[in-house]
Amino acid sequence: MIPLQLAAGIFTLLAVFIGIIQYRLEKYRNRTERLETLLADARRELGSMEKLKSRVLRRIGDVLSEPLNAIESASDNLQRENPSLPDQVLEDLKRLSEKVHTLVRILTVFEQISQENTEEKGIQKTEKVCLDDIVAEVAMDITDNASEKMVSLSVSIAGTAEVQGVASQLTEAVTSLLEESLKRAARGTVLFIELKLEQNTELEIRWTGNGEAESRIEETRLGTGLTRLIASSHGGWLSEDLEKEEIRLILPRSGEN
Repeated sequence: MIPLQLAAGIFTLLAVFIGIIQYRLEKYRNRTERLETLLADARRELGSMEKLKSRVLRRIGDVLSEPLNAIESASDNLQRENPSLPDQVLEDLKRLSEKVHTLVRILTVFEQISQENTEEKGIQKTEKVCLDDIVAEVAMDITDNASEKMVSLSVSIAGTAEVQGVASQLTEAVTSLLEESLKRAARGTVLFIELKLEQNTELEIRWTGNGEAESRIEETRLGTGLTRLIASSHGGWLSEDLEKEEIRLILPRSGEN
């Protein structure tokens, strides 16, 4: 037989212990509820920001598409119907057509992102593309521009990386990123393009500099801005470190959140 006083003491200790556990559980429950409330508020705010981004992109497209198309058409017509124009004028018209065509292409990407956000399509529903094929194709496309600037390319693609996203958008993102990196690389340097497979898919672009590119640091970086927008719409992000002369596009691998 357990003495009555000992039994009472044990019961008291158990009661205190249970009370402490209940207090801690209640404390954790309240903390969890507060965190859930904060998470719900953050999700609502993110949803509002996505809708605002969609409206802004749609508005940009509506305002700029018509005048840009008119400029491109007029430039093409001038080149075609007036071949006797001075060579410098023809070259300027050609350059204008190329720049306007690039802007029209970017507006098309804006429209695609806007439609996806408006229709509330999740990242899981987008098509899967092979990023290494895109990188190889875009690297080949910029070879001519690189040779004009005497910049050599070093491309290293690790295996096959399936990422979530729309092929046309990701192609535009990689193109913009490589063109931006080429613009910032000094003449006679090497542009290193590396696709790494880790927890995420990282497209890392590095270049060596000799000071010539310093004067261009402050100019508008449309390429990286566009890439950041597309990356965010696919659950990824863009990392810039111009002091180290590198830009990284980081995307979630297929099947991962």
